[in-house]
Amino acid sequence: MAFTITDFHDLVRLLEQHEEWRKELRRLLLTDELLNLPNAVREFRKHVDRRFAELAKAQRRTEESLAAHRAETDRRFAELAEAQRRTEESLQRLSEAFAAHRQEFMEHRQEFLEHRREFMEYRAETERRFAELAEAQRRTEETLRQVLLRQEQFQRTLDRFGQTVGVTVEGQMVEAVQRYLAERGYALLEPIASLAIDRIGELDGIARVRGPDGEETWLLISVKARLGPHAVHDFVDLLHHAAVQEALRAYGVRGPVLPLIFGVVLDRRALELARKARVGLLLQAQGELVAPQPWTLEASGGSEDP
Repeated sequence: MAFTITDFHDLVRLLEQHEEWRKELRRLLLTDELLNLPNAVREFRKHVDRRFAELAKAQRRTEESLAAHRAETDRRFAELAEAQRRTEESLQRLSEAFAAHRQEFMEHRQEFLEHRREFMEYRAETERRFAELAEAQRRTEETLRQVLLRQEQFQRTLDRFGQTVGVTVEGQMVEAVQRYLAERGYALLEPIASLAIDRIGELDGIARVRGPDGEETWLLISVKARLGPHAVHDFVDLLHHAAVQEALRAYGVRGPVLPLIFGVVLDRRALELARKARVGLLLQAQGELVAPQPWTLEASGGSEDP
C-alpha cells in the first residue's frame, strides 16, 4: 500500500503526541556522531576555555617576572621609574581584559610585545652602560695601582733619605753633645750609643756621665732634624713607657737621668713645652736653649709631672 501525504501528516501528528516515538525516530535517522555532536561541542568549548586559562596564567607569570626585573632596574636607575610604571599599568590592563575578549587580548598582546621590545632595547642600553662603568672602574683601578706604585717608590726613596739624614744628624749630635758636656764640666764615662727597645723603638743616645760635683748620672738623648712640639711630646711619652723604663733598668740605668733633645731646626712652640716637661733642648748651631732637669725613672714619669 502506497504511503500518502495524509499518512505522513498523520505520522507527524502522532510523533508530536508521543515524545518517546520522536526519540526512537531520531535514533534511527541520526548517526552516533551527530547525536554526540552537542557533547563534542561542549568538550571543545571546555578545551578552548582551559587553553585560554593556561595562556592567561603563562601571561601572568611573564608579567610577574618582567615586573620583578623592572623593579630591580628602577632601583639602579631612578630616572626610568615613570616609564616602568606606565609599562606595568599597561600590562595589568592587558591581563584584566584578556578574559573578556580574545580580540582585545590580541591587541593588548601586541602592545605588550612593543613594550617588551622597548624593554630589550632598554636592557641592551643598561648592559652597555654597565660595560662602560666596568671599563671606567678598570681604568680607575689601574690609575690607583700606578699611584700606589709611585707612592711606594717615593716612600722607599724617602726612607733612604731619612736614613741618610738620620745618620748624619746623629753624627752631628755626638760631636755637639761632647762639646756641650765638656763646656759644663761633665765627663763622659762611656761612649754615646743608641739603645734599641723591642717593639717600642729606640733611644737615639744614652751615656753615663759624671757631673762637676762628682755625681754620676745618665744622659738620655733624642735626635730630631726638626725640633717641634711633637718631638717633645713623643720623647716624654717614650720615657714614660713602662717597657722603656724596664729596658733602661735592665741596661743598668740607676738614679736620676737627664733627658735631652738634639735638633737642627727649631719650632719655637717647643721651647715652653720643653721647660714644662723639664727636658733639655740643644740645637746644632745655637747650643743649649733649655737646660735639662733631673728625672727619676718611675712608672709615673719624671721627678715632676710634665
